[in-house]
Amino acid sequence: MKKVEAIIIGAGRSGTTSLYEYLERHPDVCFSKIKEIHYFSLADLFARGEDYYHSFFNATKNQIKAGADTYLLIDKEAPKRINLYNPNMKIIIMLREPVVRAFSGYNYSINNGYLNINVSFIESIENEDIHIKNSDIIKQNNLCNLFQSKYFEHLSYWTEYFPKENFLILKTNELKTNTKALLNKLSEFLNISEFVDIKTDIKANKAAKSKSKVLQQFLLNRNNPMRILLRKILPKKIKSKILHSKLPEKLSNLNRTETVYKPITEEERKFAEQLIKEDSKMLKKKFGISF
Repeated sequence: MKKVEAIIIGAGRSGTTSLYEYLERHPDVCFSKIKEIHYFSLADLFARGEDYYHSFFNATKNQIKAGADTYLLIDKEAPKRINLYNPNMKIIIMLREPVVRAFSGYNYSINNGYLNINVSFIESIENEDIHIKNSDIIKQNNLCNLFQSKYFEHLSYWTEYFPKENFLILKTNELKTNTKALLNKLSEFLNISEFVDIKTDIKANKAAKSKSKVLQQFLLNRNNPMRILLRKILPKKIKSKILHSKLPEKLSNLNRTETVYKPITEEERKFAEQLIKEDSKMLKKKFGISF
C-alpha cells in the first residue's frame, strides 16, 4: 500500500490545525480521517502496524497521503519510527514566537484540565524538568510548554534522522499575514497543484475553555482512567468505528466555548525569554529562523 508521504509534526498551539484544514481541502491531498492518529508517538499504537495506520486514509491513485501529530516535534522515539516507516517523509513544521506559544500552551493546559488553575505560568515552567525526566509524551505535551518552544533543540534531534531538504519550516505569522504565499510554499514543497479557490480565512483552534473539564479530559486524554477501562471492555470493531468517526473530536468541539486568555505579565515574559534565549540564538544561527 502507498505510504504516507508528508506529516505535520507541530509545534502545538502554532496554527497546525489551520494548516491541516487547508491541506484537507486540497484535491491532490488525502489527509487522515482524524487529525492526530498518534501512531508514531505512542508505542502501543505503533505496534499495531502499518495496516492500522493506513486504515485512516482513503487516497485515490493520484493523491498524496498526509498526516499530523503535534506531539511529534518533542518526541524522541518518533523520528526513528518515521524514518523506519518512510525515510523520504516530507516533514512540515509550524513555529510560533516561542514565549507566546508557550503561554498559549499553558492556557490550553489550564482550560482543558491538564493543569490546576492555581499553578502560575512561572511555576509550571519550574516543574517542567520533572515531567521531561519522568512523564510520558502525553504529559510532556500538555505540561512542558516552554520545553516545546525550544525549537533548536528539537529540530537538531530530527535532523539526525532526516536531511534538511526533507523539512519545510513555516511561521505562524506568515499564515496570518500572507496566507497565499505560505500555501504556495506548501504546494511547491509537496509537489502538488497550487491552492485555488480555497478560503484563506480559516481560523481554527481559537482560544477556548471547556464547559466541562472532566468531559474534556475523557475526550482528549487517552490516559484518562475511564478511557483506559473502555479500551479494555469495548469490542475492537466498536472502538475502531468510534475512532474513525471523529466522534471524540466533534464532542470536544461542542464542549468548548470561546474565551480570552489573560495577557502574559512582564515578569512572566522576561522569565521565559531568559530560559529560551540560548535556544533562540542557535535557532537563528543554524536554521536561519528568528521571530
